[in-house]
Amino acid sequence: MAEDDDRHDSNVRPFVPRKGDDGTAADLDDADFAELDDLFDLDEDEFLAEWEEAEGGAVELLREALPELVRAAPPHDELHDAAERIRAGIAARRPPYSYIPGGAGWSAKPPADDRELWIAASGSLIAGFGEIPMSVQRQSTIMALQHGDWAGAVIGLVRAGVGAPAEPADLVEYADECPEIEGKADPDDVEVIEEGFTYLLELWEATGAIDEHGRLSELGRWGLPRALAWAWNGDFDAEEDPRPPA
Repeated sequence: MAEDDDRHDSNVRPFVPRKGDDGTAADLDDADFAELDDLFDLDEDEFLAEWEEAEGGAVELLREALPELVRAAPPHDELHDAAERIRAGIAARRPPYSYIPGGAGWSAKPPADDRELWIAASGSLIAGFGEIPMSVQRQSTIMALQHGDWAGAVIGLVRAGVGAPAEPADLVEYADECPEIEGKADPDDVEVIEEGFTYLLELWEATGAIDEHGRLSELGRWGLPRALAWAWNGDFDAEEDPRPPA
């Protein structure tokens, strides 16, 4: 694997390239460091605008990659049963259900609508909209994953179909092989990426996106692209991203 194929350097929207164009480590001079200083000096509004643009691009990528699922109907019985389990788990404050309200940003009761509940619950750890009763180490590992890791893993898993394996190593491979995502995971990053996926898979099994055998369910095939888009403040079923351009 060439060095310049690092997915964490050439993601859905790269911020700071770490390699030279010829695949070798770039030699940074004073001008380069000044450019990096400028990046870290971005004001909050500018940073948020950059981040929203990255999220919008990632949501659009999901829709373009999986057009057959846009506005598709959910598996209603499976969705209702999963929603009831989620509500019961939240009420009992059992992990990983106890992570959902904070991550989803719910200040009151969970939504009454099964569809809304399920999508937000499954996207909650990626979104991180509020305080989550999870160790800082676990949260930081999840946050280390980038748009390309999530999008590539979900696109690849959904394309593999219901019953496809969904272990952490499988998700890394799906992302590596996803044609819409530039580059592959750096070998030095794989352990951290797999660890982040491990924590998410615990939640996705609890919400029914992944079955007890570690394989994609029909509900997961329908819902994971929507959960990912929701976590990025988008709507998988919208024809266009409703957010105004930055």
